[in-house]
Amino acid sequence: MSKTIICPKCSQVRPPDATNPEWQCPSCGVVYAKANEPSASAAARYTPAPVQLKQAWNWGPLFKIILFVAAGWGVTKYLSQMRGPDAEGNTAMETVDERLQAAAAGAKRADIMLYSAPWCGYCKAAKETFAANDIPFTECDVEGDLHCKDRFDRLHGTGFPLFVVRGKRLHEGLDYNELIAALNEAKSR
Repeated sequence: MSKTIICPKCSQVRPPDATNPEWQCPSCGVVYAKANEPSASAAARYTPAPVQLKQAWNWGPLFKIILFVAAGWGVTKYLSQMRGPDAEGNTAMETVDERLQAAAAGAKRADIMLYSAPWCGYCKAAKETFAANDIPFTECDVEGDLHCKDRFDRLHGTGFPLFVVRGKRLHEGLDYNELIAALNEAKSR
């Protein structure tokens, strides 16, 4: 071997009496040809991957939704305060108690019949509302009085409370708007 070979990896000079093949460094074992020319796979192996920046949250759409909801709520509040009485003559500011007192003005105990049960929470709420607003009514305990049970069955009652206003059977359940409308209708007759 006439020329001097220097290993590109470990920089050792190949001795003339080396026993390994001519193409290999006796010290580190690297192939000279591969160490001299970097391959595409080696370059790819050592090429740093592009750094991905963490994308910031886009607050624009969320801000628009919040703004839209707030504007809708504000317009609704404004319009409900500005509008006059509704079809039944109620203003937006009147409470259910005020409307119920006005509708029941002049009513007698026999005008409002409440079919109830002792365990019924809505029946208790209706009785408390009537008592707090001095509204006269007649209570008929369906579970404690057989006569009331018979009248309740003839009305095809299946749920509580059941109201009968001046002979007109209302839907089952506690619906103050329906009760007020029935009292106003009976008052106009």
